[in-house]
Amino acid sequence: MNQKKLAISLLGLTLILLLARAEFAAQLPGAQAQQHNLRRNLVTLRALRMTQVLELTEEQTAVIFPELNRAEKEKAELQRQLAEEIRNLRKMIGAGKYSDEEFESGVRKVRELRQKIQAREQAFEEFLMARLTPLQKARYIIFNLDFNRVIMERARQLGPAGQKIK
Repeated sequence: MNQKKLAISLLGLTLILLLARAEFAAQLPGAQAQQHNLRRNLVTLRALRMTQVLELTEEQTAVIFPELNRAEKEKAELQRQLAEEIRNLRKMIGAGKYSDEEFESGVRKVRELRQKIQAREQAFEEFLMARLTPLQKARYIIFNLDFNRVIMERARQLGPAGQKIK
């Protein structure tokens, strides 16, 4: 019964967050809004599945979810910056009129952003591991691998621009 209450509470919280963010996403340009919605939906799905698989208690959920949301927001911002830097590198390569130093600067920025994303992921995982039981830690390792594998498989099945490959 307690698990049902927790699941219903999480679902309600998720719906509230989705509605609040929907208005924000509607203001974004088309492709950017789709990407924002996809990321948000994946984060929500991951949080709900993680709660189920790890059998998190209400107390654990109350501590872990705010940090998970902070981590995801920070990673989303870093990934936005990374995408911008990669676009800049593509433009530079296409134009062909930039110096080696300018290319090095762009590459350095991309590498730094990738390292920051990895560091944020590692910080969240350390935070999480400090709050889980040994059984939950083992479940998390398996969950994390399986969830990422399934998402990558589904992405390959959909192919470019979300079109189903026949």
